[in-house]
Amino acid sequence: MNKIPLIKKPLLSQMFGLFLALASGTSSATGVVSEEDHRSFERRFTDLCVDKEKQDLKGTGVLLSEVIGVCECIAQEESKRVTPEEVREVKEGNYPASLMMKSNAATYNCVDG
Repeated sequence: MNKIPLIKKPLLSQMFGLFLALASGTSSATGVVSEEDHRSFERRFTDLCVDKEKQDLKGTGVLLSEVIGVCECIAQEESKRVTPEEVREVKEGNYPASLMMKSNAATYNCVDG
């Protein structure tokens, strides 16, 4: 996966705000997530991430296209380990705490450290 070097580290810490702002609970669900659910999760997660980050972009010099790229990358990374319950939560517009625990690795993989 291509790393996205354009976003500065301060934005990385701002992106964690998304994870905290959307947190709604934990998930202990296990099971198989269909390919369709993975794609749906990735689209919805990206939308939630971009919507949150757009609020903080003004005056930062960070381009929306950079944020979209990072959000898409994080969504794809998160999707690799997502549970059916997490898919449901994200589809409903929530960000489960269980995803927050996985987010460090996904964000690191998507932002040039």
